[in-house]
Amino acid sequence: MKTLKISDEAHAKLTSVVGRLMAETGKMKTYSDAIEALLTKSVILSPELLDQVESFIKDNVQLGYTTKEEFIQDAIRFRLTSPSKEDRSMDDRRFSGVKKR
Repeated sequence: MKTLKISDEAHAKLTSVVGRLMAETGKMKTYSDAIEALLTKSVILSPELLDQVESFIKDNVQLGYTTKEEFIQDAIRFRLTSPSKEDRSMDDRRFSGVKKR
């Protein structure tokens, strides 16, 4: 086992992740579990896209999103449950200037 020094902000975020993991599983979790979850279940988004999400949340408070995570989870659920034949494929978006990731 190793000891790490982390900032108060990182400590608060890890504590939040531990709480979320415990709520999801109903079992006790540790910071190690939180770090493992962050390393294996995280998605990296560009700063520009995150800025767009934050602006959308701020400009559309009536929709009830309070965090980027809530918005992104909802957007993914919507896309998975509401596919449309008119939706453009990733290749179509790539050719219209949207980068494929």
